[in-house]
Amino acid sequence: MPQSVHVCGMNERERLLCVLAHEPVDRVPVVSPTQTGTVDLMKASGAFWPEANTDPALMFRLSLAAHTVAGLEGCRVPFDAAVDASAFGAVTSLDSDRRQPAITGRPVTSRELAEIVPIPDPRRDGRAPVVLEALTMLREEVGGTSPILCGVVSAFTLACQLRGEGEALMDLVLDPDYLRTVLNKAFRWNVEYAREAVAAGADVIVVVDATASGDILSPEQYDEFARPYEKRLVQVVRDSGAKSILHICGDTTLNLRPMKSTGADGISVDQTMDMRSVKRALGAGCAAVGNVSPVGTLLFHSPEYVYEACRECVESGTDVLAPGCGFAPETPLANMQAMASVRMPHHPV
Repeated sequence: MPQSVHVCGMNERERLLCVLAHEPVDRVPVVSPTQTGTVDLMKASGAFWPEANTDPALMFRLSLAAHTVAGLEGCRVPFDAAVDASAFGAVTSLDSDRRQPAITGRPVTSRELAEIVPIPDPRRDGRAPVVLEALTMLREEVGGTSPILCGVVSAFTLACQLRGEGEALMDLVLDPDYLRTVLNKAFRWNVEYAREAVAAGADVIVVVDATASGDILSPEQYDEFARPYEKRLVQVVRDSGAKSILHICGDTTLNLRPMKSTGADGISVDQTMDMRSVKRALGAGCAAVGNVSPVGTLLFHSPEYVYEACRECVESGTDVLAPGCGFAPETPLANMQAMASVRMPHHPV
């Protein structure tokens, strides 16, 4: 966004993009870079899981409801983290109106399959075309006024999905070359999918690398098997004209500075992290995103409690008020609205 836009006259899209560009804004935006589908929003929009994961019009309606009904300052697709794996042929099942799709069939179960598996086409394969069409609908509805976010599962987490988490973590030690083969295939998909998502309407690509958590990878393993792919993907997103937010679950204390070195415009952390410490570690030049507890606060407490917890999060230094991870499907609508109602000045580092 050009510097000439007056801070007091910002719309929602300008506000988030300015925060991610480390430029002045009037207040902290309230956006979810992670999933926003809830049962209350399904009822309000008439768009229910699992159909809203496979029908672009329903995906559009449910995503839009997080903005028009709950009041969040943006729309985010998809609602699950299995879209990327589905393009490679991963089998998903067990989903319902309260449960996201689970990967039940892995497409890369041998070195031979890793060598020959083709790079999917996001315009054709798996559920990626559903997401791209929903993005186009969102662009037509809110483009230019409210930010549109799209999640892309980064190479390490995607490799774990394709290979199997346990098997991939064993490969880290026993057969790292095998894992690198899968990582390189996953990254090539990341590039194509991210480019198509931006072309379809995404303003922000959320680089989701949940399995790269510090609870799972040592700093050395993160630096070798996850960070290089995140960094290259962030550059692809920047070259495509969009912003990026890197989201990693769990304890990322030891990896915050390496995460910043990917060049991501924002770093999203979950509720286990202390936001004051996150801000100190990130310093200037990278927006801190988060980190209201999706279960301990947003699911189980009152709207009044949610409002105060969100204010505390802003006072702790977050640049973008957001849930620490995706909204639980049974999150009360009143709690989402309480979070969205928080209006506080932004105080950058």
